[in-house]
Amino acid sequence: MDSLTHAFSALFLAHPLGSQLAGFCIIGTVLPDLDIFLHPLSRREPRMYIFSHGGITHSIPGAFLLSITGFLVIALMQTAGFVSLPLEPEFWILGLAVIAGGSLLHTGLDYLAYPGIPLFYPFSDRKFTLGVFPGPSLFLTGVSSIFLLFLITGVSGIAGIFSWGTVFAAYVALNLVKWGIARYKFRNEKVIPTFNPLHWILVREKGDTYVVCRYSVLRGIYESMEYEKLRGMGEEELERFADDPEMRRINYFSYFTVAEKNADSIRVSDPLRISGIIQYPPHFSELSLKLTAMRD
Repeated sequence: MDSLTHAFSALFLAHPLGSQLAGFCIIGTVLPDLDIFLHPLSRREPRMYIFSHGGITHSIPGAFLLSITGFLVIALMQTAGFVSLPLEPEFWILGLAVIAGGSLLHTGLDYLAYPGIPLFYPFSDRKFTLGVFPGPSLFLTGVSSIFLLFLITGVSGIAGIFSWGTVFAAYVALNLVKWGIARYKFRNEKVIPTFNPLHWILVREKGDTYVVCRYSVLRGIYESMEYEKLRGMGEEELERFADDPEMRRINYFSYFTVAEKNADSIRVSDPLRISGIIQYPPHFSELSLKLTAMRD
C-alpha cells in the first residue's frame, strides 16, 4: 500500500488518543517506506538486495527497530527544544508503544498485498503475503488522495477520517471475501490479484513446467501459457549458482523463475514480469550467468 493510505490508517486508529499520540502513530506507520531511498544500494550491489522497497524495513524486526530509532529522534528533538511535548513518563511510554504499533500496522497491511514482504528478516529473506491486493492498490491510493484533497481544501476536517476508514474497511472486507472465494475455487494454484478487480493470474506447477492462466469472473480462464522450468540443463547445474548474489536478488524479486542454458551462459528470468503480465516490481526481472566465470 502507498504511504498516504498507511498514514490515514494510523490516523483512523489513533485519532481517539489525541493529536500528539496520533502523530506518533503516523510517524511509525510511514517510517518503513523510507526504504525507497535505499534502492540505489540494491541496484549497485546485488548483495544488498534486501535494501530495497518492501525489504528490510518491512520485516517485523526491521520495522520495530526503525520505530525505536524514530522515537529516539523525537526524544532528542524534545531535549533540544525543537518540539514541545508533555514531559510525563506515561506519555512517552505510550508514545513508544504507539509508534511501534504504527510500524507493525504498516507491516500488517503490506502483508495483504503481493509480492509480499520478508516478515522474518534477518532470519529469512522469504517473502510472505496473504495475497489479497496487487501491489500497490490503485483504488486505495485514489481514495486516500481524494481525502487528502478534501482536507487541504477544507471540504472535510480531520473528523472525516471516519468516513475514510469506513470506505477503507469496506474495501478490505470486500477483497477478503473475493480472496476467500478465489482461494476456494483454485485450491492448488497461486492466485495473484491484478489491478482489474475482476481478474486474477493463476500459477500452477505441472511437472517440469509452470502453467500460468488469466482468469476473469465474467469469462473464466481465457488464456493459458506454459513455461519450462529448466531448458538445456539440469537442476543440479543451476543449483551451483544458488549463492550467487545476482541469483539471490532475482529470486527475491520474482514470482517464480525459469532458466535456459546457452553456449556460454545461463539466462534466468521471471516470465510474469518479462512478458508484462505483471509489472510490479519493475526491477531485476532477468540476468545472465556466465558459465566461463563458474569454470574459472
